[in-house]
Amino acid sequence: MFKVAIITVNYNGKENTLELLKSVEQLNTVNCEPHAPPLEVKTVVVDNASSDNSVSEIHKKFPQVDVLQTGANLGFGEGLNKGIDYGKIWGADYFFVINNDSIIGDPDILQKLIKVFKKDPKIGVVAPRVLFQKGYEFHKDRYEQKDLGKVIWYGGGSFDWDNVASIHRGIDEVDSAQYDLEEETDFITGACFLVKKEVLEKVKFDGEYFLYFEDADFNKQVKEIGFKLYYLGKTFIYHKVSQSTGIGSNLTDYFHSRNRLIFGFRYAKLRTKFALLRESLKLLILGRKYQRMGILDFYLRISGPIPGAKLNHPPGGQIEYPFKLSIGIVNYNTADLTRKLLDSIFEKGSGFNENNMEVIVLDNGKVDPSLEKIKEYLPRIKYLKNEENEGFSKGYNRTIKFSLGENYLMLNSDIEVLNGALSEMVKVAEQFKGEAVLGGKLVFPDRTKQDSAFHLPTIWGALQEYFLKKKGSYFMFEPEGERVSKVEGLVMACFLIPRKVLEKAGLLDKSKFIFFEDIEYCRRLKELDIPIYYVPTAKFIHHHGASTKKIGLDKATSFLTQSSIKYHGKFYYFLLTFVLRLGQLIGRVKTPISRWTKD
Repeated sequence: MFKVAIITVNYNGKENTLELLKSVEQLNTVNCEPHAPPLEVKTVVVDNASSDNSVSEIHKKFPQVDVLQTGANLGFGEGLNKGIDYGKIWGADYFFVINNDSIIGDPDILQKLIKVFKKDPKIGVVAPRVLFQKGYEFHKDRYEQKDLGKVIWYGGGSFDWDNVASIHRGIDEVDSAQYDLEEETDFITGACFLVKKEVLEKVKFDGEYFLYFEDADFNKQVKEIGFKLYYLGKTFIYHKVSQSTGIGSNLTDYFHSRNRLIFGFRYAKLRTKFALLRESLKLLILGRKYQRMGILDFYLRISGPIPGAKLNHPPGGQIEYPFKLSIGIVNYNTADLTRKLLDSIFEKGSGFNENNMEVIVLDNGKVDPSLEKIKEYLPRIKYLKNEENEGFSKGYNRTIKFSLGENYLMLNSDIEVLNGALSEMVKVAEQFKGEAVLGGKLVFPDRTKQDSAFHLPTIWGALQEYFLKKKGSYFMFEPEGERVSKVEGLVMACFLIPRKVLEKAGLLDKSKFIFFEDIEYCRRLKELDIPIYYVPTAKFIHHHGASTKKIGLDKATSFLTQSSIKYHGKFYYFLLTFVLRLGQLIGRVKTPISRWTKD
């Protein structure tokens, strides 16, 4: 079975997107071609901060569709990158990119396009024939009524390097099967294509363009790494051309003028660059307002959206999350504990609500995978897997990227949820309006207390801990009392990060395989003035050290040392180690030198 991620980007295009999603439901994913395997399809809408109620309507009418909300208008290319990343984590073999103002014309389109890849392993991208949606032709009066809906917009293509422009073969011709071909092509439009995962491991869309020419740039990258572009005219879609920007609009003037220069000066021959220079200087004086703006911004090296321009677009809309809480779990060699964690989550009384919470489990490598032991929870949970162990940070980052909730709760696989803990975490997160990071109270299996808070490690803190007997100055501690209290740092065994905070602080530091990711992230939060709170009313059992015991003491110590040097820097690390050893020898407090803030 092949997995296909269908990806579209929406920005205030509610009606078009809903119509596209309706047509996607008509796709035939079984026995489309003789001996073809069935397809598993996931549809992903990347919403670029629409304000037209798009997200709410998609959730209501197409609850099976995953909506990624960017919180800002990132443009077409960067929006696609978000959707592609999501599809990669899901494990897609192929990515079907389609404009939201398009409609599937052929229910068998996916398997027909996939079949082309079998001809040659060097084929990387395949595009179908694209017809104008009926009523959206450029020259409606030119055609008889019976020909409307049969007019070609793209029947294969080429790129004119002398004029830095794409050429659509057959454009404005009535379709009579004259381009029902299967062949290599020089240009594939970004309106619709299927690309295999091997290509996307090496290339991505360039967000600098924001709109227009990102497809030409993508084509160029694909060919440069040795893959072929193919056209298949025996399958098709319909396209409502230029619905996002409007033909001849200010947006078109601006982005086409600016991005043509970006692309041309990046890839064209020297002679063509001189021609672009002359033409741009002429338009800078005689061009329309937004052409002049686009050209000027190119020379000022301004990319992305139009800076400061008011094009009568409504402001970004309210984000509407399908879940209040996403729970991320990464298993490495702890399948039994992962099962116990899931049992505790779905235990009545844990505070888990299937209507507004989701659970994501990632098997981080092939050692002791959890799938067989947790399969009864499918499809109530989202299951992901890595072929190799990518480490703590990369593993949890994958679950964060695949989550759709307003809040993300990181739980170690050796955690067990106690009564009401999940609902309590959500309640406190709502009290702080998504502006603070939270951690629950950790206890050992015998219910005795477990230290989980810390101050960011410093030499002064180590001196106070060892020589002045100020507990918690360097090593971990448990905050006193049963009230929510502000702390400088918390271990990540149970760590809630609101989506608002993720947008500001970003993901975990992927350069760290294991250890110090909690310290680094808490330091980042401090620098951003984002508070961290300890929530003693939300209690979790923590089988401390279960994952690192599987690594082995020598290897774990090596990882700890490497991460400590990366965090502190060599000079500070060796100075701090000297103070710790001195304190161990002559200090007033005798404690282990190792500071295991991660299990």
